[in-house]
Amino acid sequence: MSHLSLQAATVLALLFPLALGSPAAAQIVCLTLDTEQQRVTYPIVAGDALHLTFRHSIYGSQVEEQFQVVPGGFRASKLRYAEMRLVEFYGHESATNEGNWWVVDNPGREFPSLDLRASREASLRISFLDQTISLQNDTAIDGRVRLSVSACPRESHG
Repeated sequence: MSHLSLQAATVLALLFPLALGSPAAAQIVCLTLDTEQQRVTYPIVAGDALHLTFRHSIYGSQVEEQFQVVPGGFRASKLRYAEMRLVEFYGHESATNEGNWWVVDNPGREFPSLDLRASREASLRISFLDQTISLQNDTAIDGRVRLSVSACPRESHG
């Protein structure tokens, strides 16, 4: 079995139980990470969670934004702040304290893409499934990063 076939079989073995567990088959979409230097695509199941974690540029404390991947992009879920003053900074009316985090429920808003700024100070991390991608300004020379979701390209087998 070729390396590519083995990799495809592994992905299918991981995704097949997910499809069986839902009334409709799981929809596989592609998460695309674009920087000035590269474009990388990751297969992911619509409905899976995606987390952005970074250090706030003004206050220097941790922020986590939680999304659900949907076929056309990202659906906001929760915002988690290490400090209450970030809740106030972003103009949220309320937050609940959960351990070391101030949590704001932020359901339903959808974004076709997420435009991010990477820097060494921000320590931006993108997490989904069992993967974590760490981005610093050496990943994108100008610091710009775009995440998007689309149908996966079909591979030619021949």
